[in-house]
Amino acid sequence: MHREYPAKVLLYGEHTVLRGGRGLAVPYTAKSLRWIKDRPDERLLKFGDYLRVVMSADLFDADALEDHLLDDWRLAGDIPPGYGLGSSGAVCAAIWDNFSTLSGKSLSGEALRKNLARMEQHFHGASSGTDPLICYLNTPILLGGGVPPQTTRLPSGWNEGFFLVDTGQERNAADYIQRFTSRYDSDPGFARAIDTGWTTSANAAIDALLAEDRQALWHHTTELSEFQLREFSDFIPAGLRPKWTNNGYKLKLCGAGGGGMMLGLGSDKRLVEGTLGKVWWL
Repeated sequence: MHREYPAKVLLYGEHTVLRGGRGLAVPYTAKSLRWIKDRPDERLLKFGDYLRVVMSADLFDADALEDHLLDDWRLAGDIPPGYGLGSSGAVCAAIWDNFSTLSGKSLSGEALRKNLARMEQHFHGASSGTDPLICYLNTPILLGGGVPPQTTRLPSGWNEGFFLVDTGQERNAADYIQRFTSRYDSDPGFARAIDTGWTTSANAAIDALLAEDRQALWHHTTELSEFQLREFSDFIPAGLRPKWTNNGYKLKLCGAGGGGMMLGLGSDKRLVEGTLGKVWWL
């Protein structure tokens, strides 16, 4: 019960990992959740009722969770909800870590991801399982691309130039996820545009980061930034659109979009902070 469950940043693969693309996510330990002794949390009790229905009793002990919550334990921390930093994923990770059975704790790879995704559907309606997996394992993860999620080691200094921008507004991730997946599944032309203009660039950016090819990383992040501004401007808060792309930095969606955090890659820290104000460097 003394472990902390970190936030997460999905560097590349937002939305597209739900439809066959690859994703690369990292834990963000500057923000986290932890168990504390306090009054019962009605939201967690409702979540427990949901888990009792959807989770296998062989893998998850719903009775133990309920007893724990009624004994005045709750989760607290500083991961802002509605910001794309995995607040619901951290909740799922904390509950799975403490109330999965021995059989549940033995799960790994796709089986683990699918069970965590089933948990997080309570919050989002649809979930790749990315956020809770990152928060649970607390290590960088490669996702999608037709293979099970796998831990990975990032090159030393991989985070150089990466930063987060606080849009100052919460959003409901489920709404944006639903809009994306519904259109992708019903509009073949839209799906082709995503596959060529978004998924391909995201996959290439992941390869570039792992290969320590900063020039290629900048190039493919620029492609992503420009595509998202052109095709998904309504996923970007209006105040950020004029500042979205610049010779000294590029911005992209960090999660579902619509608000929360945006991810940036910058080559000029003074320009980034002078243009965007306070940012959080990774």
